[in-house]
Amino acid sequence: YRSLPDVPSPLLYQDVLYIVRDGGILTSLDPATGEVLHQGRLPLGTHAYYASPIAAAGKLYLASEGGTVTVVRAGAQWEVLATNVLDEECYATPVLADRRIYLRTSASLYCFAR
Repeated sequence: YRSLPDVPSPLLYQDVLYIVRDGGILTSLDPATGEVLHQGRLPLGTHAYYASPIAAAGKLYLASEGGTVTVVRAGAQWEVLATNVLDEECYATPVLADRRIYLRTSASLYCFAR
């Protein structure tokens, strides 16, 4: 696979490799062969992506520079579950701890929990 992102690290989760690039292009790949399994544009994914994707409980979380956080069902044929728009820019990778997601934006620190 030749089109790697500039900043975000790839994510290996449940035997699938995920890469997110600027413009909200999410790609799932076979980690052994590099074969593209699925590729598509995330809703409202027109911004750059500096934060690396994270995963837990069968879901991926992707935060764009523009403050859009997309929740995706993990899998070779991933599927968008939710799109959340914050009013602030996001450059930092979210953190998972104690069943919570911490997300730092340009002006705030958010904590999301069930």
